[in-house]
Amino acid sequence: MREAEKLSLEQIEAFLNASQAIRFQGETQKQIYHWIEQVLCRQQYSKQSRAARGLLRRYLAKMTGRSRAQVTCLIARYLESGALQPVAYRRHRFAQRYTRADIEWLATVDEAPENLSGPATRRIIEREYQLYGKREYQRLAAISVSHVRDAPALASRCTRASRSHWSRSTLRSGFAHG
Repeated sequence: MREAEKLSLEQIEAFLNASQAIRFQGETQKQIYHWIEQVLCRQQYSKQSRAARGLLRRYLAKMTGRSRAQVTCLIARYLESGALQPVAYRRHRFAQRYTRADIEWLATVDEAPENLSGPATRRIIEREYQLYGKREYQRLAAISVSHVRDAPALASRCTRASRSHWSRSTLRSGFAHG
């Protein structure tokens, strides 16, 4: 792709007509973006006619191995900002409302009165913060009942040992007596 950005529109058209069966691909994304940026800048893409822009678009797709849609997106990004930089991947994640410490507190409260119902556990947490002013229950004071019901699963992911219930009968039930 050396010096390919310096071709005239006539040379680009001749190249595209002559290279129907040939496919090209760039080496790295950074190199490809830099080369596309150079071509668009040298050819003054925004000032070209519609036919010339279509020709440049086909040329960029051919030389980089990108699809027409990808080239269109890259051109739009170039026209918007004047440069092409790779966009860092950002995974969508919901905001985490409760911390690991909150989940552990919830597990402790849920275990303390022998696994009460969700509404009863929620009410205990609410009172701990509102009546007794315990700061560790501040975020949990407004917890929903469905989150309270999910507490065993959440807590088991965080601390498996803190949620296990063993009684004498369950310990012995797995062993052969003799």
